[in-house]
Amino acid sequence: MTNFGWRDDLEERQLLAATSQQPLYKQAITADAPPEIDPRTWHRIEMQGALGSCQGHALSSVGEMAHWIATGGGNSGGGNDGSGRVTQFSPLFAYYATQQLDGLLGVDQGSTIHGGVRCAREFGFCPLEVFPNPQPLRYTGQIPDEAWPAAAPFRMRSHTVCTSYDDVWTFLAAGQGGVSAGLGWNASMTPRAGLIENYRPGGGGHAVAFLGYSRRVDAEGRHYLWLANSWSEEWGNRGWAEVAPRAVDAMFADRRTVMVGLSDLSLPTPRRVPWREDSVFG
Repeated sequence: MTNFGWRDDLEERQLLAATSQQPLYKQAITADAPPEIDPRTWHRIEMQGALGSCQGHALSSVGEMAHWIATGGGNSGGGNDGSGRVTQFSPLFAYYATQQLDGLLGVDQGSTIHGGVRCAREFGFCPLEVFPNPQPLRYTGQIPDEAWPAAAPFRMRSHTVCTSYDDVWTFLAAGQGGVSAGLGWNASMTPRAGLIENYRPGGGGHAVAFLGYSRRVDAEGRHYLWLANSWSEEWGNRGWAEVAPRAVDAMFADRRTVMVGLSDLSLPTPRRVPWREDSVFG
């Protein structure tokens, strides 16, 4: 796999930070945090193939997580009750629409996290049944006319730039949504027995999604995070990996790394589901 697809060379990091909501304080939600949030029971892992569409896959996965939570998933406190509605969003719409904002549409040359944030907030998420993957999977750069109105009801309202492990865990534990991450990708990101214990910088740019955390904790009591990758169920533990907090710390030590939590809230605040009735995902 050489065509990862995250265009870190084009990222607008300052713009992302300037429009970001403030991260939540860990202390504000620790007491009410569920013991785990495990999306593997319902979230489907896909395959980007040779396309540079990883950012679109990560973005649509984050949208699916927000939709599942907003429609009741996690009411039992553990994130595993399955009561949320499972809706798949089109990764190609997320990819192509982001490329349009990035000025890259027409060539399979990847996309940016900041463009994906704009896509989620301005265009929304198109249901997969409206814009399915072509068979065989290939790049067309063409967005069906019907995809735009289908995506419009599913817009995110805000984003939060994460700059530490605590930011990511707190965002997930507070039931805000998921975190889209752009990383330098190399052999250190190869799971061993489903785990990624350490991280080193370098490699091609790749985007993935952090969608929850496991019951596994480190010596400091920090939870391992669930990472979903778009390289099919043959990667890791059926497409997933548990990432150690120290590995996430090392990711943030690399200046290339970008992680952004996407939420349907106008102002992220800690709260328990059920979500408010006027949620755009409700």
